[in-house]
Amino acid sequence: MEGAGIRGQLNWSNLGPETPFLASLLEDERFFGAAQQILGEDAVGSFSNANSFDGDRTEWHPDVVQPDWKGIKFGFYLQPLDRNSGALRLIPGSHREPLLSDLRKVALKETNEGTVDGSGLSVEEVPAFAAESEPGDVVLFDNHTWHGSYGGGKDRRMCTLGYFARPKNAWEDAAVRSMVVADARLAAMFPQLARHPQWIENAEGDPLRGRWLDTLRQWGFIK
Repeated sequence: MEGAGIRGQLNWSNLGPETPFLASLLEDERFFGAAQQILGEDAVGSFSNANSFDGDRTEWHPDVVQPDWKGIKFGFYLQPLDRNSGALRLIPGSHREPLLSDLRKVALKETNEGTVDGSGLSVEEVPAFAAESEPGDVVLFDNHTWHGSYGGGKDRRMCTLGYFARPKNAWEDAAVRSMVVADARLAAMFPQLARHPQWIENAEGDPLRGRWLDTLRQWGFIK
Protein backbone atom coordinates (compact mmCIF):
# COMPACT_ATOMS: atom_id res chain seq x y z
CA MET A 1 0.00 0.00 0.00
CA GLU A 2 1.23 3.49 -0.76
CA GLY A 3 0.42 6.61 1.21
CA ALA A 4 0.46 10.11 -0.28
CA GLY A 5 3.67 9.44 -2.21
CA ILE A 6 5.60 9.51 1.09
CA ARG A 7 5.66 6.03 2.55
CA GLY A 8 5.88 2.54 1.20
CA GLN A 9 3.93 0.06 3.28
CA LEU A 10 3.31 -3.66 3.15
CA ASN A 11 0.82 -5.07 5.63
CA TRP A 12 -0.86 -8.39 6.27
CA SER A 13 -3.01 -10.17 8.84
CA ASN A 14 -1.39 -12.23 11.59
CA LEU A 15 -4.54 -14.29 12.27
CA GLY A 16 -3.48 -17.21 10.06
CA PRO A 17 -1.75 -20.48 11.03
CA GLU A 18 1.65 -19.14 9.92
CA THR A 19 1.83 -16.72 12.88
CA PRO A 20 0.17 -18.48 15.84
CA PHE A 21 1.90 -16.43 18.54
CA LEU A 22 0.99 -13.06 17.02
CA ALA A 23 -2.57 -14.32 16.50
CA SER A 24 -2.79 -15.36 20.14
CA LEU A 25 -1.83 -11.90 21.41
CA LEU A 26 -5.29 -10.58 20.55
CA GLU A 27 -6.68 -12.83 23.31
CA ASP A 28 -3.77 -12.24 25.69
CA GLU A 29 -4.89 -10.69 28.99
CA ARG A 30 -2.07 -8.16 28.83
CA PHE A 31 -3.71 -6.63 25.76
CA PHE A 32 -7.37 -7.55 26.11
CA GLY A 33 -7.40 -6.62 29.79
CA ALA A 34 -6.23 -3.11 28.96
CA ALA A 35 -8.78 -2.90 26.13
CA GLN A 36 -11.56 -3.79 28.55
CA GLN A 37 -10.49 -1.06 30.96
CA ILE A 38 -10.80 1.51 28.17
CA LEU A 39 -13.67 0.19 26.03
CA GLY A 40 -15.71 -1.86 28.50
CA GLU A 41 -15.99 -5.49 29.50
CA ASP A 42 -17.56 -6.40 26.14
CA ALA A 43 -14.72 -4.95 24.04
CA VAL A 44 -14.24 -6.84 20.76
CA GLY A 45 -10.92 -8.05 19.34
CA SER A 46 -10.89 -7.16 15.67
CA PHE A 47 -7.47 -7.62 14.06
CA SER A 48 -3.83 -8.57 14.50
CA ASN A 49 -1.70 -7.20 11.67
CA ALA A 50 1.94 -6.77 10.69
CA ASN A 51 3.45 -3.87 8.75
CA SER A 52 6.71 -3.18 6.99
CA PHE A 53 7.40 0.49 6.25
CA ASP A 54 9.87 2.10 3.85
CA GLY A 55 10.50 5.79 3.45
CA ASP A 56 11.62 8.62 5.69
CA ARG A 57 8.18 9.58 7.03
CA THR A 58 4.55 8.66 7.47
CA GLU A 59 2.10 11.52 6.93
CA TRP A 60 -0.14 12.78 9.71
CA HIS A 61 -3.39 10.81 9.84
CA PRO A 62 -5.97 9.26 12.18
CA ASP A 63 -7.01 5.63 11.70
CA VAL A 64 -10.73 6.46 11.49
CA VAL A 65 -12.83 9.52 10.68
CA GLN A 66 -16.23 8.39 12.04
CA PRO A 67 -16.71 10.55 15.16
CA ASP A 68 -18.83 8.01 17.03
CA TRP A 69 -16.49 5.06 16.52
CA LYS A 70 -14.82 3.86 19.71
CA GLY A 71 -11.67 1.85 19.15
CA ILE A 72 -8.02 1.55 20.13
CA LYS A 73 -4.82 0.18 18.63
CA PHE A 74 -1.78 -1.39 20.26
CA GLY A 75 1.47 -1.12 18.30
CA PHE A 76 4.94 -2.49 18.89
CA TYR A 77 8.04 -2.24 16.72
CA LEU A 78 10.67 -4.91 16.16
CA GLN A 79 13.53 -2.39 16.03
CA PRO A 80 14.63 0.28 18.52
CA LEU A 81 13.34 3.66 17.31
CA ASP A 82 13.79 7.24 18.43
CA ARG A 83 12.05 10.40 17.26
CA ASN A 84 14.35 10.75 14.23
CA SER A 85 14.49 7.10 13.17
CA GLY A 86 10.78 6.37 12.72
CA ALA A 87 9.29 6.27 16.22
CA LEU A 88 5.54 6.81 16.27
CA ARG A 89 4.66 10.49 16.82
CA LEU A 90 1.28 11.40 18.29
CA ILE A 91 -0.37 14.82 18.53
CA PRO A 92 -1.58 15.06 22.15
CA GLY A 93 -5.32 15.61 22.50
CA SER A 94 -5.97 15.13 18.79
CA HIS A 95 -8.51 12.37 19.49
CA ARG A 96 -10.78 14.88 21.23
CA GLU A 97 -12.81 17.86 20.13
CA PRO A 98 -12.25 20.57 19.15
CA LEU A 99 -8.71 19.65 18.04
CA LEU A 100 -9.93 16.55 16.22
CA SER A 101 -12.18 18.54 13.88
CA ASP A 102 -9.74 21.43 13.60
CA LEU A 103 -7.00 19.12 12.34
CA ARG A 104 -9.39 17.46 9.93
CA LYS A 105 -10.36 20.83 8.44
CA VAL A 106 -6.74 21.83 8.03
CA ALA A 107 -5.21 18.55 6.93
CA LEU A 108 -7.77 16.64 4.91
CA LYS A 109 -9.56 17.23 1.68
CA GLU A 110 -12.37 15.10 0.31
CA THR A 111 -11.97 13.07 -2.88
CA ASN A 112 -14.12 10.51 -4.63
CA GLU A 113 -11.94 7.82 -3.06
CA GLY A 114 -12.17 9.18 0.47
CA THR A 115 -9.85 11.52 2.35
CA VAL A 116 -6.22 12.33 1.64
CA ASP A 117 -3.60 14.50 3.25
CA GLY A 118 -3.60 17.81 1.44
CA SER A 119 -2.20 20.09 4.15
CA GLY A 120 1.52 20.13 3.69
CA LEU A 121 1.81 19.84 7.48
CA SER A 122 5.40 18.85 8.12
CA VAL A 123 5.71 15.70 10.21
CA GLU A 124 8.99 16.82 11.76
CA GLU A 125 7.84 20.37 12.56
CA VAL A 126 4.42 19.80 14.12
CA PRO A 127 4.68 19.61 17.96
CA ALA A 128 4.05 16.00 18.93
CA PHE A 129 4.97 13.31 21.42
CA ALA A 130 7.50 10.82 20.04
CA ALA A 131 6.89 7.37 21.51
CA GLU A 132 10.52 6.23 21.41
CA SER A 133 10.65 2.50 21.98
CA GLU A 134 12.78 -0.61 22.28
CA PRO A 135 11.64 -4.09 21.18
CA GLY A 136 9.19 -5.26 23.84
CA ASP A 137 7.66 -1.81 24.40
CA VAL A 138 4.02 -1.30 23.42
CA VAL A 139 2.24 1.92 22.40
CA LEU A 140 -1.53 2.23 22.89
CA PHE A 141 -3.60 4.98 21.27
CA ASP A 142 -7.15 5.94 20.38
CA ASN A 143 -8.09 5.33 16.73
CA HIS A 144 -8.89 9.05 16.33
CA THR A 145 -5.43 10.20 17.45
CA TRP A 146 -3.44 11.91 14.70
CA HIS A 147 -0.10 10.17 14.30
CA GLY A 148 2.85 9.92 11.92
CA SER A 149 6.59 9.29 11.89
CA TYR A 150 9.83 10.83 10.66
CA GLY A 151 13.27 9.54 9.72
CA GLY A 152 12.38 5.89 9.29
CA GLY A 153 14.55 3.62 7.16
CA LYS A 154 13.80 0.52 5.13
CA ASP A 155 11.76 -2.39 6.47
CA ARG A 156 10.67 -0.73 9.71
CA ARG A 157 8.47 -3.46 11.20
CA MET A 158 5.41 -2.88 13.36
CA CYS A 159 2.78 -5.27 14.72
CA THR A 160 -0.66 -3.94 15.62
CA LEU A 161 -3.70 -5.22 17.54
CA GLY A 162 -7.12 -3.60 17.28
CA TYR A 163 -10.20 -3.58 19.53
CA PHE A 164 -13.48 -1.71 19.41
CA ALA A 165 -16.41 -1.12 21.75
CA ARG A 166 -19.79 -2.70 21.11
CA PRO A 167 -22.14 0.11 20.03
CA LYS A 168 -24.43 1.42 22.74
CA ASN A 169 -26.64 3.82 20.76
CA ALA A 170 -27.79 4.66 17.23
CA TRP A 171 -24.81 6.92 16.50
CA GLU A 172 -22.29 4.28 17.51
CA ASP A 173 -24.30 1.69 15.58
CA ALA A 174 -24.00 3.83 12.43
CA ALA A 175 -20.28 4.30 13.00
CA VAL A 176 -19.71 0.55 13.26
CA ARG A 177 -21.72 -0.09 10.09
CA SER A 178 -19.64 2.53 8.30
CA MET A 179 -16.49 0.74 9.43
CA VAL A 180 -17.87 -2.55 8.08
CA VAL A 181 -18.06 -0.96 4.62
CA ALA A 182 -14.53 0.42 4.91
CA ASP A 183 -13.24 -2.93 6.20
CA ALA A 184 -14.77 -4.82 3.27
CA ARG A 185 -13.37 -2.33 0.78
CA LEU A 186 -9.89 -2.65 2.24
CA ALA A 187 -10.02 -6.47 2.26
CA ALA A 188 -11.15 -6.45 -1.38
CA MET A 189 -8.20 -4.26 -2.36
CA PHE A 190 -5.70 -6.09 -0.13
CA PRO A 191 -6.80 -9.70 0.46
CA GLN A 192 -3.84 -10.31 2.77
CA LEU A 193 -5.63 -8.16 5.36
CA ALA A 194 -8.76 -10.34 5.50
CA ARG A 195 -9.32 -12.37 8.67
CA HIS A 196 -8.09 -15.92 8.08
CA PRO A 197 -10.79 -18.64 7.78
CA GLN A 198 -9.01 -20.72 10.43
CA TRP A 199 -9.31 -17.90 12.96
CA ILE A 200 -12.97 -17.47 12.06
CA GLU A 201 -13.60 -21.21 12.35
CA ASN A 202 -12.35 -21.18 15.97
CA ALA A 203 -11.94 -24.97 15.99
CA GLU A 204 -10.45 -24.75 19.49
CA GLY A 205 -13.79 -23.44 20.74
CA ASP A 206 -12.21 -20.50 22.55
CA PRO A 207 -15.15 -18.80 24.31
CA LEU A 208 -13.67 -15.30 24.20
CA ARG A 209 -13.00 -15.47 20.48
CA GLY A 210 -16.42 -17.02 20.03
CA ARG A 211 -18.03 -13.93 21.58
CA TRP A 212 -15.98 -11.69 19.31
CA LEU A 213 -16.95 -13.73 16.25
CA ASP A 214 -20.63 -13.47 17.17
CA THR A 215 -20.30 -9.67 17.31
CA LEU A 216 -18.29 -9.49 14.09
CA ARG A 217 -20.97 -11.56 12.33
CA GLN A 218 -23.79 -9.54 13.85
CA TRP A 219 -22.48 -6.30 12.40
CA GLY A 220 -21.31 -7.78 9.10
CA PHE A 221 -17.53 -7.78 9.45
CA ILE A 222 -17.51 -11.52 8.66
CA LYS A 223 -20.04 -13.92 7.15
